[in-house]
Amino acid sequence: MKRAILLLLFSVLLSQNGNTDNKAHKISLVATSNVFAEYYDCGCPKAPLGGLARKAFFFNNMMSDKKPLLVDAGNTFFSHNSINPDGLKADQKKYKAKNFVDALELIGYDVVNIGSNDFKLGQAFLEDITSESSINFISANLYNKSTNKLLFKPYHTLEEDGVKIGFIGLSEATRYKSIDNKNFISEGNKYIDIVDPEVDIVILLIDLSSSNAVDLSNAFPKADYIFLSGVTKRTEPRSKQAQEGPLVYSTGIQGKHLSIVDIRIKDLNKDIEDISSSFNRLQEIDYRLKKLQAANPSKSLEEIYANQPNVMGLITKYQKEAFELGQSLAKYGDRSIFFSVPLSPNIPDDKDVAAFIENIADNADFSFEKP
Repeated sequence: MKRAILLLLFSVLLSQNGNTDNKAHKISLVATSNVFAEYYDCGCPKAPLGGLARKAFFFNNMMSDKKPLLVDAGNTFFSHNSINPDGLKADQKKYKAKNFVDALELIGYDVVNIGSNDFKLGQAFLEDITSESSINFISANLYNKSTNKLLFKPYHTLEEDGVKIGFIGLSEATRYKSIDNKNFISEGNKYIDIVDPEVDIVILLIDLSSSNAVDLSNAFPKADYIFLSGVTKRTEPRSKQAQEGPLVYSTGIQGKHLSIVDIRIKDLNKDIEDISSSFNRLQEIDYRLKKLQAANPSKSLEEIYANQPNVMGLITKYQKEAFELGQSLAKYGDRSIFFSVPLSPNIPDDKDVAAFIENIADNADFSFEKP
C-alpha cells in the first residue's frame, strides 16, 4: 500500500467538504487555561511557545473553515508567583489585566471561567474589568459571602451548526476572604441538571487544585467534556481517559498549547465516540512512513528498501495497521478527536492583534517588552 492511501484516510476522516459530512453537524472547540496574563510567548530558551498574536493567526488562518468556539478554563488575568512572576506593582498588573480582557475580545473568545488566580487583586477589580465585556465570564459555585449571591452567571449556552452547547464554570481552588466557595461537585451537578435538558453537549470549565485527586469523570457523569485550569500537566491525545463519563483535558500553562476538540455529529440522539487515541496512532504511523519516504521521494517505499527486508517488514506492518485503523475510524458517524497544538515560532503573528498589543505596551508606564 502506498503512502497516498494513508493520506487519503486522513482526508476521509477530517474532510469538511465531503457529501456525507455535509449532512453532519461540525463543531471545533478550542480551550486554553492558566494563561497568567501572558501577552507574548513564554520566552522559554528551547521552545518559546504561545503568544496572543500567534494564537489569533492560528484561529484566523489555520482554522478559518471551522469557525472555532474559543473558551478559557480560568486563571487568565494575572501572573503566577512561581510560574511566571513579573515583579510588577499592583497598578501595573491592573493595567495588564484590564487590557487583556480587550485583547481576548479582539481575538474572539466566547466563554471564560473564573479561576482562583483571577482574584489576585481583589473581587471588586475582577468584577469591574469583566462586567462590560462581550465575553461570557461564568462561575457556578463562587458566592459573595455578604449577599449569598453568585458573583458571575453560572453558565452560558450557545448554538453552533445546529448543536446547542452549555458551558458551566466551576472553581474548587478559589480561597478569598469575601467569597463563599460552595462545593463545586454538588453545585456543578445542580447546574448540569438545569442545563442538560436545554442542550446537546454539556461542557464544564473547572479551576482545580493540582493536589486534588477527585475522579472528575465519576463526579460529573452527565457532562460530556471537562477542561481544567489550575492543573499544570498537559493532556496528550494518547492520554488514557475514563471508560465512562466526560472526557477530561488540561491545556498546560502560559497559553503555550491549544486544546482542540473537533466534533462531528450526524445524529444528536447518539453518543459521541472519542477516537483521539486511534487517530493519534494513525498520525504517528504517517509521520514514520514520511521519514522513511524522505530517503528518496521519487521512488516508492518498496523500491527504496527492496534490499532491506527488516525495514520492509516494518513498513508492511505500519501499512496494515494504518489501513485497519482507517477502516475502523471511518465508520464512526458521531465522533470527537482531541489535539494538543503547540503555538510554535513557525506560526506568524496576526498583524492586527500584534499592533493592538504594541499599542497597549506603548501606553504603559512600565516595561512591557517581549520576554
